[in-house]
Amino acid sequence: MFYKKTPRNRPIATLIRWYSDKKGGKVTEARREIAKRFDFLDWKDQKRIILAFLQSGKTDRQWAYGKIYRQWDESYQQPVRELWEEYHENMCAWSVIQHFPIDYVREQAERLEEVNQYYHLCMRLAEQPDYPIDMSKLTGRQYLTVMLNARRPVSADDAECIFFRTLYQNCLANPRHLRNVVTKKRGRTFSAFDINFIYSFIPLFRQLDLDDLVEKLYIWDEEVRGQMEQGGELKALDKACIDDEEYHYRRMAIGLDYIGRAIDDRYKTDKSPLPLRKDPIITMSEWLLPYPTSDEALAPAVTPAESLATVETAAFENAPNAPEMIEDMKARRPAVEALVNELGLEIL
Repeated sequence: MFYKKTPRNRPIATLIRWYSDKKGGKVTEARREIAKRFDFLDWKDQKRIILAFLQSGKTDRQWAYGKIYRQWDESYQQPVRELWEEYHENMCAWSVIQHFPIDYVREQAERLEEVNQYYHLCMRLAEQPDYPIDMSKLTGRQYLTVMLNARRPVSADDAECIFFRTLYQNCLANPRHLRNVVTKKRGRTFSAFDINFIYSFIPLFRQLDLDDLVEKLYIWDEEVRGQMEQGGELKALDKACIDDEEYHYRRMAIGLDYIGRAIDDRYKTDKSPLPLRKDPIITMSEWLLPYPTSDEALAPAVTPAESLATVETAAFENAPNAPEMIEDMKARRPAVEALVNELGLEIL
């Protein structure tokens, strides 16, 4: 019986020697074998490899940066510092921010922020009580995460402002572009907490000891859902002949419209801490009729609830009948015409 013989592993010392000898012609082979075996090597061998890769070209340095971030050793600090101050590479910045003395990180803060994100830098520097946090450079969730990580308190007013401004941003979005939303069964009102990103604030608030705010937000959401139930839009939507996906989007449009109008105006102004988009809120009546016809443009205005109940019926009544559809298909595709004639479908 014939089989392919598995080659034996070369000594790792040999591979490191081949890799370090840039004129030996075996650098590529050694690099490939080292990368394959690295995670299974002894620490002393891994360390030798890292130091050799840090002294090489950009591609190999990037590979080494990715390894040392999670396998940091103080012996890496000097070569990494020299590389950072020479090249200012983003992959190198991760290790500088995470593992270097905090005084050095603060000294290099401006350059680190240029190549990395302020959020990552702030997560480290906020450990110092005297470090001022610039909220304008953070999203609401990032700010709360930084404060939680630094064990700094967050007031209920600030947290409430962050929640409602973030929620209002979601209300400005077209529901068809809004991702990570819980899909509910038909007949259910839409909740602000059906948006997974909005719901993710709840565990953060609880960790920040803002349980009273959480209860307040749940009560507010319940009141908005009650207003939705009293309105006629959802009842009209339940009568519409549409598939589950379209129903889901339209239910979201109704819910976001109610939620957006229920949010207090003070959370929609530039006076609040977080930046706000300038887009006007997209109400459900602006997009609930995605397929308008020329006749509809001349029709009298209807309410969103009336449009929901009638648009699918009108589309069905105006649809071409079967013979017209077949003739149109035959005219556009000869192969379809041959198939129709063979099967005798023209008798329809």
